[in-house]
Amino acid sequence: MTGKNQTYADKTLLLLMGSLLLFGVIMVYDATGVFAQGVFGEAYRLVVLHVGWILVGLVGFFFFYNFDYKKSAKIAYPLFALSIVFLLILAIVGVLPCANNISFVPCLNGANRWFYLNPSPLPSIPFLGVLGFQPSELAKLSMILYLAVTIAKSLQDRWTPFILFLVISAGTSLLVLLQPNMSTATLLFLIGAAMYISSGSTLLPVFAAIPTMVLAALGFILSSDYRKERFITFLNPGASGDLSIGYHIKQIQIALGSGGIFGVGFGQSRQKFQYLPEVASDSLFAIVGEELGFIGTALLVIVFVALICKGYSIAKHAPDPLGRLLACGVTTWLALQFFINIAAMTQLIPLTGVPIPLVSYGGSSMVFSLMGLGILANVSRSIKR
Repeated sequence: MTGKNQTYADKTLLLLMGSLLLFGVIMVYDATGVFAQGVFGEAYRLVVLHVGWILVGLVGFFFFYNFDYKKSAKIAYPLFALSIVFLLILAIVGVLPCANNISFVPCLNGANRWFYLNPSPLPSIPFLGVLGFQPSELAKLSMILYLAVTIAKSLQDRWTPFILFLVISAGTSLLVLLQPNMSTATLLFLIGAAMYISSGSTLLPVFAAIPTMVLAALGFILSSDYRKERFITFLNPGASGDLSIGYHIKQIQIALGSGGIFGVGFGQSRQKFQYLPEVASDSLFAIVGEELGFIGTALLVIVFVALICKGYSIAKHAPDPLGRLLACGVTTWLALQFFINIAAMTQLIPLTGVPIPLVSYGGSSMVFSLMGLGILANVSRSIKR
């Protein structure tokens, strides 16, 4: 320890981030070329969009990288308020049947999770078409900022940090749950729990709340025929026909099973020929397994785990509670999303629709994930060496 402030981001963090972004670009092109050629007549269409979202995300990365995290309150409050407004709009519209579709909040796959900025009859944007985003992705970033700022200010009180965690995390999760989006709602609550634990406050109320949360989750699953069917299909995918939910699981099994140890070879996937749903986003891991085999998926896991370990190391060595809370929140967000995706692809949990951060195709996820990493890199600058 030299006692001098580090004026640059952790080089290992940047290297790991860049490696995952580059790997994602390669795999997204590989996975979407056939589909894009058939639909748009341009094999490069989706990978160009993917790179475009990376560039937008990098703008956000550098903003948060250069914005002193110790002044996070200046942006945490308005950003969190904005995300709550968007989530409230989705929750209110979500009460309506899908038949009453509203153009700027479309009902897609039975849920209202998107907010369109230029829906019909507004003119479409050249090359992009209709531009939209998922407010739940904004909620992840803004909740981490808001929760970190409020908890850091109340650490002298015994119960206030827990009350803040419970109200902010549970409230945000409930709004997302009303879309409905159980996987993201659970993710938000777990991020909040990890941040509360990292604050060093008493853990007794957390353990006391676990049984209630488990029962609430089971009740929510059983309250919907669609969620119940997904859960039953997870337990017995072979019981479903090709046109049911089980079809997706079967195609993932075929992809991963075909890959074996070394894979069928880069670019040689059969499942990307429109057999596997969500081939470039939620299911990209299956294409990695098919083409690059167990070796390829293992390397991806190793690199991502290294990123996670680096993130928690930054949190551990952060010079103040606010930096620790921010770093822990961002790292837990990326870690949970990664492992939820892998667990769903390997049938450890039901399919969730959660993409791999930095790797999978998806504008909202990419942009806000890079913003979160900008915060993490910012905290790393303040660590004394």
